[in-house]
Amino acid sequence: MQTITTKYLPATNFKGSRIKAECERGSITVTYPCELSGESCHIYAVDKLIEKFVTEDKARFGTNRNPWSKPRAVGQMKDHRYAHVFIETPLQVA
Repeated sequence: MQTITTKYLPATNFKGSRIKAECERGSITVTYPCELSGESCHIYAVDKLIEKFVTEDKARFGTNRNPWSKPRAVGQMKDHRYAHVFIETPLQVA
C-alpha cells in the first residue's frame, strides 16, 4: 500500500478551489466539496482517488476485490498537506 497525500489548491481567476490527492500510482484533483469542511474535504478526495483505482483494477483484472478498503489514519503535516495511511487494524483509543 502507499501513502496518499492531499493538498488544498486555492481558487484562481479560472478555476475554483480544489483538493489534489496523489500517490505513486496516480493522482486526481476534485472540486472543493463545499458541503464538507476541513479534514473531511481531504478524506473525500482520497475516496475519489480510491474509486478511480478500483475502477481501473476492475477493467484491467476483471475483479471486484478492493485492496484499498482497509482502514485509514489521517493527519496534517507541517506543510499543511494531509497524509492518509492504511492500517492493518483499527486504532484503539485508550
